[in-house]
Amino acid sequence: MRYFALADPHLSLATADKGQEKFGPHWRDHDRQIAESWRALVADDDVVLVAGDISWALRLPDALPDLQFLAALPGTKVLIKGNHDYWWHSISRVRAALPPRMIALEHDAVRIGDAVICGTRLWDVPGVRFDDLIAWGPGGPPADRESSDDDLRIYRREVGRLERALADAQVKSADAATNLQIVMTHYPPCDAELHENELTRMFEQVGVQHVVFGHLHSLKSGLQPFGAARGVQYHLTACDYLDFRPRRIA
Repeated sequence: MRYFALADPHLSLATADKGQEKFGPHWRDHDRQIAESWRALVADDDVVLVAGDISWALRLPDALPDLQFLAALPGTKVLIKGNHDYWWHSISRVRAALPPRMIALEHDAVRIGDAVICGTRLWDVPGVRFDDLIAWGPGGPPADRESSDDDLRIYRREVGRLERALADAQVKSADAATNLQIVMTHYPPCDAELHENELTRMFEQVGVQHVVFGHLHSLKSGLQPFGAARGVQYHLTACDYLDFRPRRIA
């Protein structure tokens, strides 16, 4: 069993007005690119982690074609919510609607094979910026991007949810030999240089080996941010960053 990741598929099979070409010509027919690469790389007994921004749909029924598109591809899929997954409201309703071999996490954990995988959406980490990584258009980055009081409130709430996810992972790791602990977040949990913060310390304290996330798009060509620090490997797996190819992480 191998573990792959591919975040931010931004599917819109039932929302035709949400085509991705406005983000660049490389997004044209990106669902076809995903499917072809996925089938070439992933076997049916593998696992693929999809770290949020799955569908542009606003309602769960409209997201079902996108979920079924992913379900038809090889492997077991593990999903978390992204900031654009407006169709994802009640986790119980999402889980009831999922096709077979799809698992939705919401600040909890699941054991699959030798790995325990946990996840939550997270939020922008205060003081962490990625402006230098992004190929902005002529206008450059927005002028005011400082964290608001609402941002800080949401971030603190998400930290609590991450703590619950990690705690559930420890419970599910305790009853059997576990070779891998993997965390999924939608937002990056640290800066690209991997400086220590409260989130990285949480991962290190419980023995996480891999952290998978997305959210960052339109990176400058040739950049390879993130990587390994203090025993943890950090994987940026946004679709366009990976050329729409799932990345094997373990």
